[in-house]
Amino acid sequence: MTAGACPGVPIMPDVHGFVAPGSNSVGIHGSWFEYSDCADLGGKNCATVTTPPANSFPNTGGKMCTSGMTSSAAGAWGAGIALELNDGPPQMPYDTTAHGVKGFCFVLSGSTIPSTTIRVAFPTQDNNDNAYFEAVSTLGPQTVLFSQTAQGSWVTQKTAFEPTKVMLMQLQIPSSTTAPVPWNFCIEGLTAVMN
Repeated sequence: MTAGACPGVPIMPDVHGFVAPGSNSVGIHGSWFEYSDCADLGGKNCATVTTPPANSFPNTGGKMCTSGMTSSAAGAWGAGIALELNDGPPQMPYDTTAHGVKGFCFVLSGSTIPSTTIRVAFPTQDNNDNAYFEAVSTLGPQTVLFSQTAQGSWVTQKTAFEPTKVMLMQLQIPSSTTAPVPWNFCIEGLTAVMN
């Protein structure tokens, strides 16, 4: 990665994938974690997350990496990785407006970008299931501004984005009903893009 590939305030996790309180000037703190549809599907016919291991997310040389394969079974929706933005604890909403954050930038690398794209999504306190997102599918620097995100075309009752109540930054790997979707990618150099 070229130095300074992303503008903004660096959001640096420690070796365990934890962004410590006071480690950045915009008040973001919390843990990176992986998630999948296995919880919803009772562990059967669900996504296989190879890396990171469950309940752990090591920072590998400055990169947060994930790999695995989605399921194409009925009810499967995929997997992903995410960063808590305001983990008290307990986890609380993060006010992007008060902190002057208008989005995030990161460098995407890896051998397998999922064929279904990566949805960079921002679940809010009142809208977790139909979060605003932007799809990315190319390697290199990616800037995702809140103003560029939207709810999916399948969402019939749209709701307004809540910039004062953002809970997570997610990188979602959607499943496909036609075939399992493999993925193997990393992000690094995450920054909060400022006003």
